Amino acid sequence: MSYCKYEVNKKTRVATLTFNRPEKLHALVPMADLEEVIARLYDASRDDNVAVVVMKGSGRAFGAGYDIDQVRSRRGLDEPKRPPQRRRYWGVDEWWGRRGILQAILTCDKVTIAQVHGYCYGGHFEIMCACDLAISSDNAIYTHPGYTYLGIEGPIPLYVYMIGWRKVKEMMLLGNPLKADEACNMGLVNKVVPHDRLDDEVTRIANLIATRPLDGIVMGKKHFLMSMDMMGFSAGYDMASLSHTLLSNLKFGENEFNLMKELKTKGRKGMYADRDKTYKDQDWRPAEIKKAGATKKAAAKKPAAKNAAAKKK
Repeated sequence: MSYCKYEVNKKTRVATLTFNRPEKLHALVPMADLEEVIARLYDASRDDNVAVVVMKGSGRAFGAGYDIDQVRSRRGLDEPKRPPQRRRYWGVDEWWGRRGILQAILTCDKVTIAQVHGYCYGGHFEIMCACDLAISSDNAIYTHPGYTYLGIEGPIPLYVYMIGWRKVKEMMLLGNPLKADEACNMGLVNKVVPHDRLDDEVTRIANLIATRPLDGIVMGKKHFLMSMDMMGFSAGYDMASLSHTLLSNLKFGENEFNLMKELKTKGRKGMYADRDKTYKDQDWRPAEIKKAGATKKAAAKKPAAKNAAAKKK
């Protein structure tokens, strides 16, 4: 099944790229999902019928980032022997590197707009940051678990230019989620609107930008890109790949939460249980999201219970 839906409105010159794995909050599975998004961005860059690309998520979230089940394997940590650093690096270069998904968004010839609602978590938080503009629903929540589990990471120069040293350090050292208004006040997003107005507002902004001369948009984006290179943004993404490679080889203390080890020895559920015991401050998930998750689990159990009862008969 395709990871995203890609549609072009030739009349308005606006393309829509919709993450379409709502049952898993659009969790990304490398490399297929990353390559699919990169290919659609390349299509948009070369299509004269497109001036703006809106990136959004179907269902109840913008996206929950990397599929947690892929975290160990993509870094070579499921291999029988200790993986070399180059193997660990390959697993993150596909994300932050010059041919990776984030720089594909950052360097897209057309204007990219993140339309954010619900969870904007982990990798999808970084996708949002790489877009030219971000318009947020008032129900959006922004965070990255890597700051809590591993430490300071990511394209720090970009974040510093966006929100400043103090706020970047606060965001990463505390690891607290940000509500939509907080994210807007910090400069992470451009605008917050009520959830029921999000589609209309993004459509209005995208359609307005798309009326500008296409050559002006493309050459303007190149101008921005060269300016960002001069300020070290591309090097910041390369640095993120190197930094995360080192972070995947941390030495943890006896009572410190070790994400990679927990995944290996206890699986996803066991890892989450130990995480919640260790990080009491991370019990922040909104009630409506918890309720939706509980409802989904209950619905999944009903057929199993019926089958078990049928077998007993």
